[in-house]
Amino acid sequence: MPISPAAKSAAIWGFGREGRAAYDHLAARRPDLVLTILDDAALTDVPDGASVLTGADATEALRAGQFGLVVKSPGISFYRDEIAQARAKGTVFTSITNLWFDEYPNARTVVVTGTKGKSTTSRLIHHLLTQGGLDVRLLGNVGVPALGQTPGRDWTVLELSSYQLADFEHAPDIAVLTNLYPEHAPWHGGVEPYYRDKLLAIRDEVKTLAVPNGADAQLRARLGDRPHMRSYNDAKGFHVRDERLFFADTPVEVSNFPLRGAHNLANLAAACTVADLAGLHDLRNRVDLAGFEQLHHRLEEFHANGITCIDDSISTVPQATLAALAAYPGRDIVLLLGGSDRGQDYTELVDVLATSRVRALILLPVTGARIHDALKGRVMPFNILRVQTLAQAVEAAMQRVPENGVVMLSPAAPSFEEFRNFEERGRRFKELCAG
Repeated sequence: MPISPAAKSAAIWGFGREGRAAYDHLAARRPDLVLTILDDAALTDVPDGASVLTGADATEALRAGQFGLVVKSPGISFYRDEIAQARAKGTVFTSITNLWFDEYPNARTVVVTGTKGKSTTSRLIHHLLTQGGLDVRLLGNVGVPALGQTPGRDWTVLELSSYQLADFEHAPDIAVLTNLYPEHAPWHGGVEPYYRDKLLAIRDEVKTLAVPNGADAQLRARLGDRPHMRSYNDAKGFHVRDERLFFADTPVEVSNFPLRGAHNLANLAAACTVADLAGLHDLRNRVDLAGFEQLHHRLEEFHANGITCIDDSISTVPQATLAALAAYPGRDIVLLLGGSDRGQDYTELVDVLATSRVRALILLPVTGARIHDALKGRVMPFNILRVQTLAQAVEAAMQRVPENGVVMLSPAAPSFEEFRNFEERGRRFKELCAG
């Protein structure tokens, strides 16, 4: 919903990267608006002269419906009580994603979402479209807040998280859905609301062409025979078969692809499908990925003291760890597992561990305790060790890694017990491995 010309004031709730982008945008385009910055915590770095409310003062102002418009940062759950109370009093909530779509209603857009693979897929789409001679911008959850950025002349690719989609009011031209696994349940109030919010990317069945992963059971069940849909990992289009990329029955030559694992080939199949829809049909025969750079903390391989180490800190759900193990089928692995508990189901992962090349399993709080309990009574072909910190885990792993084996951090859980985010956890893993 565009900001009404009659609006006199607005609040920016959350003053991280996106909140600052919202403040700068509104201050530049609507200097007549009286802006207030709201945050749950105390703030030290705010614009000179800005009005600021934090903590309980911010909460009470919201509950009272003090603001006609609030631009909410995505990290703040859309399901908090004060939002419901403020909306009942007439407060309108929006986001910088909505404001960007309001400003550029004619931009041709590709939204990429899913539980895992969305960052890699977004970057692959951007790479292929750019390599094909199109003018493309890459925005959103990749680290570039959309607001304040102009769209590409041909396409704009936006990676959007479930947090950004929960209050999404628009319809992209194309929406890629990589997969659906249980995740972020506390923020959304449950797994089912999480799935529902993800699927808001494709709610407009007329405008939005859905590009789902045809191999994902959740997506198949929920999309059914939705009109205006072109699946990838479908035998008629780009799909992965026998660890190779195909278009229909034709093998696609893939050169210079730096990413391991069938899951990354699936991400490439998604990107090729979008590029094909954009008119780049040569990719049905050959894909050249020269110059494509791997993201950090996603099966990122490095060497420390002669030992191969794998930083897969991004793996915050069991399915991602399963993909990581499958990417190293011929190597003995010392695996570091565990992190914050979001009610993950570890049944499949525990079953796979029994027949894997894992030679030592090191379990971190708090989900490590759940995994340990799930392993009780089962004969496993590896030693199991429970530790309290990542430093203890790395020390133990380095002592136990077999010759020519790998030390892999693929925790199947978020990082919030010991670290602020998966990036901090991954950086610390690298430091500890280096000694």
